[in-house]
Amino acid sequence: MNAADIMTKPVISVAPEATIAEAARLMLQHRISGLPVTDKSSAVVGVVTEGDLLRRAELGTERHRPRWIELLVGPAAAPATMSTHMHARSAR
Repeated sequence: MNAADIMTKPVISVAPEATIAEAARLMLQHRISGLPVTDKSSAVVGVVTEGDLLRRAELGTERHRPRWIELLVGPAAAPATMSTHMHARSAR
């Protein structure tokens, strides 16, 4: 099975500069759960999914670790890349 077998047509995509809100709006309007992120030459450079929109700090829905875990592992135990992705404001 290929992605083309299950994707809706026409393919709805978003530019890397698009905001998270724009990506969410497109997914809601078209009733889709993910968008390819494409550059100016239409090459796929990533994917934004509905899972990326859940638990976002800027939306006030981030997941907080229980306090006892922070006491054991410390507050900075999460990888830096995860923090970067969680606070992203664009599809990039």
